[in-house]
Amino acid sequence: MKKNLISLAIITFCFLSFQAIGQNTTSGIKKEKFNFDKAAEYAIGYCEAIKVGNTIYISGSVGWGKMDDALKLVYDNLEKILKNYNATFENVVKENLYALALDSVIKYKDLRKLYYKNGDYPAATWVEVKRLYDPSLVVEIELIAVLPDKK
Repeated sequence: MKKNLISLAIITFCFLSFQAIGQNTTSGIKKEKFNFDKAAEYAIGYCEAIKVGNTIYISGSVGWGKMDDALKLVYDNLEKILKNYNATFENVVKENLYALALDSVIKYKDLRKLYYKNGDYPAATWVEVKRLYDPSLVVEIELIAVLPDKK
């Protein structure tokens, strides 16, 4: 009987230990993280992107300088992040854009359309703000993308 209890305790411990492998939080949620610059992101307190289940949450990617150059930089970086998860802009379901000069974003909106092929646009919110994290930044865009279910 004592051997059976010890065996049961060992099996239970092993089962619970193996379930914890791959989990990045104590909450039991498996988070697959992506970083461009882990040290810098950690110093600020964020992660560039996190995949939970089939959903990818991408932190605001930022641009500076002239708005057309800044938008290209941001969308190119977002494209790299999506590719890391074998995704494209077709997987994007939500876009939040924050800009110091929303009229400039509107002026260059056709540049954005180059990334969202065939008019497959996500739900989107564009907001003009007074300031972003770094005063030299002019635009920040965050995305939520969904991967198809595995068959």
